Amino acid sequence: MHSHARALRCDAIVSAILQEASIEPHAASQVQLLQGSDVTVRFGGITALDRVSFGVASGTIAGLIGPNGAGKTTLFNCLSRLYQFSEGDIAFEGRPLVATPAHGIAALGIGRTFQNLALFRTMSVRQNIQLGGHCRTKSGYFSNALRLPRVRREEAALDEHVAQIIELLELQPVAETRVMDLSFGTQKRVELGRALASRPKLLLLDEPAGGLNHEEVEDLATFIQRLRDEVKITVLLVEHHMNLVMRVSDHVHVLNFGRTIADGPPQEVQRDPEVIEAYLGGELEDEGNDA
Repeated sequence: MHSHARALRCDAIVSAILQEASIEPHAASQVQLLQGSDVTVRFGGITALDRVSFGVASGTIAGLIGPNGAGKTTLFNCLSRLYQFSEGDIAFEGRPLVATPAHGIAALGIGRTFQNLALFRTMSVRQNIQLGGHCRTKSGYFSNALRLPRVRREEAALDEHVAQIIELLELQPVAETRVMDLSFGTQKRVELGRALASRPKLLLLDEPAGGLNHEEVEDLATFIQRLRDEVKITVLLVEHHMNLVMRVSDHVHVLNFGRTIADGPPQEVQRDPEVIEAYLGGELEDEGNDA
């Protein structure tokens, strides 16, 4: 799994994806790719998010943590435009997200995986991943109906991109298998592949380690870091696996009861008394050291 030959093969695949996506390698910057200001969400008399402000710098991995009910998924759903926020503003590349409908988020450059898998269970691995790339195609109804050359070129490019993602995620043996016949851990990789097929600039990962064993979590940590370092994708990660978050994140934002209680580098957040008390009852630092 961690052999030198595998590493060389992955390097070649990553280079191909970078070239196809026309992404120029660059170091992580402090330019805010995603910026939220005083975001507030209310459901009736319940305030799910209370004036939450945050930023995700381009070329970084940001962790979003907090106990159950803290507002993490609510914030993710605001970023995906599945929820409307009552007050405040969220901007992606300087443009307000409120102007973009939910169906336009992927084309804007934001990809997402879900805590509860949202795959087409009777379709194959390859077909599920292909669906993620259709937001990047530009041919219309009549072009597709007439099978014009442009359509064939787009389909060929998408097929090649999907094949590279399948190889990168080591899904070749099950590429034509129905998703419903796969293990949970493999289905997680399929959903990640579908998100990558849209060529996102920002990837939202909603509890990607849920249900994975120790070896799978280790592989996931390495892969997330490769996305940042080699594919140049910015990542926002919601996760309860504290060791994973603290290992891979450049910056961590902590919510509790819809409010921000800490924001900063993992080392600082890990030792924040309010985080330890409110989130894990004093166990956050210990878990990070034991893993």
